Amino acid sequence: MSMSDRHYYKEVRLRQMRALVEIAKHGSFAEAARKLALSSPAVWQQVRALEREFDADLVTVRAGEALLTEEGELLTSLATPLIESFDGIRSLFAERRGKLERRLTVVTTTALLTHELPYAIARYRKAHPNVELTLMDRPSLESRGIFERGSADIAIIGAAGQEGTPPNCKSEELTRFTFHLVCPQHHPLLAKKRLKLEDIAQHPLILAGQGAAISNRVPEVLAMHGIGNSKVAVTSTNLALTISYVQMGYGIAIVPVPTTVVKSWMPSRHRHIALREVSQLFGHENIIMLHRTSSHELQHVKQFRETVLKQMQAE
Repeated sequence: MSMSDRHYYKEVRLRQMRALVEIAKHGSFAEAARKLALSSPAVWQQVRALEREFDADLVTVRAGEALLTEEGELLTSLATPLIESFDGIRSLFAERRGKLERRLTVVTTTALLTHELPYAIARYRKAHPNVELTLMDRPSLESRGIFERGSADIAIIGAAGQEGTPPNCKSEELTRFTFHLVCPQHHPLLAKKRLKLEDIAQHPLILAGQGAAISNRVPEVLAMHGIGNSKVAVTSTNLALTISYVQMGYGIAIVPVPTTVVKSWMPSRHRHIALREVSQLFGHENIIMLHRTSSHELQHVKQFRETVLKQMQAE
């Protein structure tokens, strides 16, 4: 090995690459330092060492936020798979030796936990009773952020269809929730043969709340068609709340409804609330599963994914 090669391997440390990857995830030297159990100046020094080694500016700071340069993004895209693979070796080694404490964290939404995932989760828990399964209930956008920061192994969330897939991850479509009008059984909108946006906009609206991937869908569709006088009475974080708000007379709801709910809907059981599909006006919400594409994926994580895929794609 030449002297220049020795210098290269001495100076380019795994922890330096890890510091860059953590900054890319969190956009902050302080948060990266917290994750790495280092001080902020120490993380700064790690990045500056990388910049000297690669003769490139990798990170800039603007208004207190750490931002990757174009070259920083390039190096991060190359380094992230290496870091994740290296981090996975210890767990994979313990798994093969039968000494791994198996843990799985899944972040998803209230609607999915309540209506779409119970059977798959129960089936998985029965087959893998020794896995410490943690379920996090969060809105879709927050769930995605938790997954991207590495605090969850799998995210099952709604998507508007315009989001990109995080680096070194895979997105699998599981199903679609169609938009429905949720209103009292004898509401005049149910009697209209051809429901129009103008008809809907005349009533106070209950819409999906902030944090939902499709929270802006209805206002955007109305605005696109020149309808700007609609009133949003309340936003709702889940279907149970939505139904309660409709029952209390706050307005009519336009929200995506889980497939299992549509199939099993009975007005007598839902206190005289009716559904009417309005996907021709507002479309649908994709339900996706995000997971990492590391070659060191643990078997109990893979088996959970396969259980969910088999269950939800069969419905």
